[in-house]
Amino acid sequence: MRVILAEKPDMGRNIAEALGVAKKERHYITLQSGDVVTWAIGHLIQQQLPDKYPEYKEWKLENLPFVPYPLQLEVDPSKEEQMKVIGDLLSRSTGCVIATDPGREGEHIARTILEYLGYKGQLQRLWIHDLTPETIRTGFGELRPASEYDNLAAAAKIRSAVDFWVGITATRLFSITAKEVAKENVKLSAGRVQTPTLRMVYDREMAIQNFKPETFFVLKAHFQTEQGSYAGQWFKETQDGIVYRFKTKQDAEDILKKVTGKKGQVLHYVSKDVKRAAPMFFDGTALRVAARKELGFDIQKTTKLLQKIYDKKYVTYPRTSSRHLSTNAAHQLVERLKKLQLKTKYGHFFPEEIASLVGKKRFVDDAKATEHHAVVPTERNPDDYKNDPAYQLSPDEEKLYELILKHTLAAFHPEGLDRETEVITEVAGERFLSKSLFVLSPGWREFYNPKDDEKPDDEDRSPIPELHEGLSASLAKGELATGKTSKPKRLSDTDLENLMKYAGRHVDEEQVDADVLQQLKEKGIGTPATRVAIIEKLMRDEYIEVKKNLVYLTAKGQNFLELVYEHPIASVELTGEFEQKLEEVADGRRDPEALLLEFRDFTYEILKYKDQLQSKIAELLGNKALFVHQNEVGSCPLCSKPIVEREKSYSCTGWKEGCSFSIWKIYRQVSISSTQAKHLLAGKEVLLKGIPKKDNDGTYDLFIFLKGSSIEVRFPTSEDFSLGACPRCKQPVLENQYNYRCSQWKAGCTFKLSKDFLGQSIKTSQMKKLLKSGKTDPIEGLSGKKGPFTARLGYDSELNRYCFVR
Repeated sequence: MRVILAEKPDMGRNIAEALGVAKKERHYITLQSGDVVTWAIGHLIQQQLPDKYPEYKEWKLENLPFVPYPLQLEVDPSKEEQMKVIGDLLSRSTGCVIATDPGREGEHIARTILEYLGYKGQLQRLWIHDLTPETIRTGFGELRPASEYDNLAAAAKIRSAVDFWVGITATRLFSITAKEVAKENVKLSAGRVQTPTLRMVYDREMAIQNFKPETFFVLKAHFQTEQGSYAGQWFKETQDGIVYRFKTKQDAEDILKKVTGKKGQVLHYVSKDVKRAAPMFFDGTALRVAARKELGFDIQKTTKLLQKIYDKKYVTYPRTSSRHLSTNAAHQLVERLKKLQLKTKYGHFFPEEIASLVGKKRFVDDAKATEHHAVVPTERNPDDYKNDPAYQLSPDEEKLYELILKHTLAAFHPEGLDRETEVITEVAGERFLSKSLFVLSPGWREFYNPKDDEKPDDEDRSPIPELHEGLSASLAKGELATGKTSKPKRLSDTDLENLMKYAGRHVDEEQVDADVLQQLKEKGIGTPATRVAIIEKLMRDEYIEVKKNLVYLTAKGQNFLELVYEHPIASVELTGEFEQKLEEVADGRRDPEALLLEFRDFTYEILKYKDQLQSKIAELLGNKALFVHQNEVGSCPLCSKPIVEREKSYSCTGWKEGCSFSIWKIYRQVSISSTQAKHLLAGKEVLLKGIPKKDNDGTYDLFIFLKGSSIEVRFPTSEDFSLGACPRCKQPVLENQYNYRCSQWKAGCTFKLSKDFLGQSIKTSQMKKLLKSGKTDPIEGLSGKKGPFTARLGYDSELNRYCFVR
């Protein structure tokens, strides 16, 4: 009996179904062959926290650095039963097949379990890129000795140990130093990848904060020739590049005066047809960027949806950094798409012929698809499983799947063809550039035109007539246009992930070793499997905030980065060097033990910066908290200084200057939230619900508001809670637990509509629209005899119930 060890239960079930199920148990599945499939449920084994080590339990500088080896491991208490089953199965086995995710993290999960259990038997490796039955069966026919992946496992083990050492040592050093100097009891989390990532956010935030807009002027001209008219813009070639703008209005006016009414000639005319290739296939990062732009999904949402689509076998392995297919995968994709084309509802996206892409380096390159290839669809058709709860796609999953399918199919459609025209016209020694682009054939763009498609810059859609060099051209009209330089764009969450992936583009190449630079350019920092998690951790640590997909640096994040900016742990280059050395271990080109000792020495180096850190904190320290996040809720009505959230109140920061204004968080035994405090300070009324009566006989509601610096109150009326006018008597309609009902129901008005209709909850916002305009927005998922449907709801006054309206 062989034990097949998968990473997650879903993966285990997929493998078992592909190989033939004999009997299903709670923790494993017996196959018809007699082998068993079991699973790890992610990280069954975890590193023991530093508190479990007697010598590291207390947070003291003398206890640093934190460098235990080997690390003490323990079974996740919530997964002990699963671990016991795996151990029992392995003790009775003739061999084990590692079937965890094909990558460094998946290898580490399996090897850690096997090492913890002391397994010494035969070991093989399954390495596949998707979970379709055909791929699984093919993979089991091509199992490799697990020893071929020993170097990968060694690199994973080193990475795990070093990240733990560095993270704990740096976090405790920074936190203890902050407590000693700033008297702030706060955890300042740091890490080998997360801190350089935060530095990227800091650099962009500082560029935005320090930006000062500059006014510029451009000179546009309209030319007339015997062939027709066209427009152009002044430019000048300098040693520093081409200049299109004037810094002063006077300079622009001087050139305008010089060329006005003058004749010139066409110096340069080129018109050429340019092919537009379809975009490269998706890797995980590119897909998240496209999902944000096309679908409005943030990176967390896209990552979760993509994993679900993969687990349901509709796409290939998602945590990939490659945008290419191998030759074998390219042949396989053609066959899969042909099968899918026969029955999918997306048939109109398919080309007439699905031809092989082999030979097209943009899409197929064995050298760039070594570990994992691009994310592409499998042959599984979602329509075949629309009534199967285990495999049916949710609406958002289907949107993401459709995006992946369309993006993939674009590569099989004809290339687009554009005509690009470029003209340089000279008048009185000054030159003007004209460009135009005309679509001759949309090709793949006819059905798919992604928003992130790279389009030529500075091109005008207005046509340029057919000209020739030497042709006379009169400047019929010149005009000045003014503008201001734009501040750097705020990072989106996917922009930040891209910065991590393409970190090599943002370092000083002259200061970086060539091999490290190549590593940063090819692999960036972090991995496809960890980048999103690192961004999420920066959010949890309150270093950054993500609002509407845009990344903002918090005050805590800014102060922390100013503290550690020059520390090696914040260095993108050093992180790249670490990753390069780990790659060399994985490739068998570097001794793992020697590298572990090198990283151990680096962990000791972290402590050398203690005095520098203390001086920096003292320099930053003022009449403010550096690292304890203070939520600013508004301005003081007495002195106009910021009001911040404290433990028991919302208080003025001008307290040292004598301002005593505050709003207590508890008012008449009810909490005032930070949002409510913001509304009060903005001059709005706030409704407090459920205030206990003095005799504890029930509760009441009360509006509070600020009058000067004091809180005033009033009792609410029915108009305050009105959702709109009753269609019958025009009095306020109110909401209760189960219905929307007229406030005059005691006086005999019968208007009442349920908050639930045909299986869907009718939200307050929709009832307001019905009362105002007579109809709701389209309500999805209404239950009908023929299945779910979508419709707008109105009010039938005769029957006093909902009705369907257009």
